[in-house]
Amino acid sequence: MLSQAAQASLNLEQARDLRAQGRSYREIRRKLGITTHQLGHIRRLLKREKASLTRLANGRPSATKRDLPVRQSVLPSGLRQLLIASGYRTLGDLSDRIADLDLPGLEAIAGIGPHRAHLVTQLLDIHGLLPGPSDLRAAVERLFPEFGPD
Repeated sequence: MLSQAAQASLNLEQARDLRAQGRSYREIRRKLGITTHQLGHIRRLLKREKASLTRLANGRPSATKRDLPVRQSVLPSGLRQLLIASGYRTLGDLSDRIADLDLPGLEAIAGIGPHRAHLVTQLLDIHGLLPGPSDLRAAVERLFPEFGPD
């Protein structure tokens, strides 16, 4: 049995996939077996995510998902505020923090426990920003800081 927060994260992931397939919100509600309140929450999160990506693309056409501001992400409000107060402006900053083996994990930040750290890594994974061999842009930015975000 999943916790309430874990179930909400799973529902959001599944709804994102179903929406990408062109399913209506009514179909998503029936398929996932969620209440109208839960569906409203999912709709708001997906709308927030789409709006932030559109704002980013319109503001700077050369920007990537690494440049997406933390304040416009779909993370819970309190977590967004904690991350911003800790100095993380973009998802790329978070990805770099996780990739740096010399620094402790996100759990070391006051107010961020294992569940919240998992939410952050889940978001980075959705956007393809988890550190690994495929994170070429982060590697180039580390080697050549002048190619970093403006």
